[in-house]
Amino acid sequence: MRILQLCTRIPFPPVDGGSIAMYNAEVALINNGATLKVLAFNTIKQFVDIDKLDVGYKKMTSIEAVFLDNSIHPIDAFINLFSSQSYHVIRFIKKDFELLLIKTLQKEKFEIIQLESLFMVPYVDVIRKFSNAKIVLRTHNIEHLIWKRMAENCSNIFKKWYLNLLANRLRKFEVKAINSVDAITTLTKEDEHLLISLGALKPIFISPIGIEIGDYIPKNILDNKVIFHIGAMDWLPNQEGVSWFLEQVWLDIKNKFPETKLRLAGKKMPKSYFKYADSRCEVQEFVPDALQFMNEGEIMVVPLFSGSGMRVKIIEGLALGKAIISTSIGVEGIPVENGKQMIIANNRTEFIDALCQLLNNHKKVIDLGLNARTLVESTFNNHEIGKQLLVFYEDLTLT
Repeated sequence: MRILQLCTRIPFPPVDGGSIAMYNAEVALINNGATLKVLAFNTIKQFVDIDKLDVGYKKMTSIEAVFLDNSIHPIDAFINLFSSQSYHVIRFIKKDFELLLIKTLQKEKFEIIQLESLFMVPYVDVIRKFSNAKIVLRTHNIEHLIWKRMAENCSNIFKKWYLNLLANRLRKFEVKAINSVDAITTLTKEDEHLLISLGALKPIFISPIGIEIGDYIPKNILDNKVIFHIGAMDWLPNQEGVSWFLEQVWLDIKNKFPETKLRLAGKKMPKSYFKYADSRCEVQEFVPDALQFMNEGEIMVVPLFSGSGMRVKIIEGLALGKAIISTSIGVEGIPVENGKQMIIANNRTEFIDALCQLLNNHKKVIDLGLNARTLVESTFNNHEIGKQLLVFYEDLTLT
């Protein structure tokens, strides 16, 4: 089966949730016999020198890319206030990409065209004109829900209004988009229910993010009292969650457990977080090896109060046998039992209680980690997920 994957960014190297989700899907499909070609934006925010891109990846995907300045420009954002269009969506509309897409469709035939996220939907009409392939929207999350949840958690009146405006415009576009394609794949059961509630009438297939289990080697967990968080810090839900943790939880834990340390890492780390750095709190933007960073910690915290979809970093933490504390939103799509594979905490008191429980009981840390690893091995095997997705695609091409 020949598949064309349209990406909002170059998926390689797979260094954060979005790129990992796209790259692992590519590997899963190819390893199950599909032939894949990738067209991607090379965004200013996640720019990759394509001439220096891994040779193996280029051969595997025959990738071509178009440069895109997708940064947020205040003047453009202000002008957009007087429009009915979603500012998030229009930033991904570019004539050069459309021309590359047309050229590709005229040159090659595909059975499936996989759109990585809502923001590639503006190219559906072009695809219909030049190809008979089935178009599948792969929803990494429900986009408008991220901004709706952020608005609900915001106390600033003007910012709350603006976030609601963004959410409502995205929702309007999302409602139209989900029935403009031939099928939808989503990462979680929760997102499937939301898509149906938005009026989705097309086939929906749940295909979670998979990982290559062999790449994740748990290290013996030392009782080192190290709490850590790692994630892309240019993603607003991560900023919201880490700020809350630093302000509402960390000081209390720091005072109760003098030996405990906190380590924060992630690209585009806001400068404001460095004011918390001291002998007990390490803040860094770049880590050479994310998995090694995670293996060096004892307790992983993922305080998410907005966002949607599935958190790749939690799956990676589970695979490494980490003791993880996150919110109900953070664990959406991950079939954990609270207290068995990880701990769910939704407010300040619950987070502090969970941390106290783990910092006082190293055996609980070990037990959570062992159960976490078992869950990942049985549920998030990348090869098996790719096999099931291809079966869905094959059935789709017969309709």
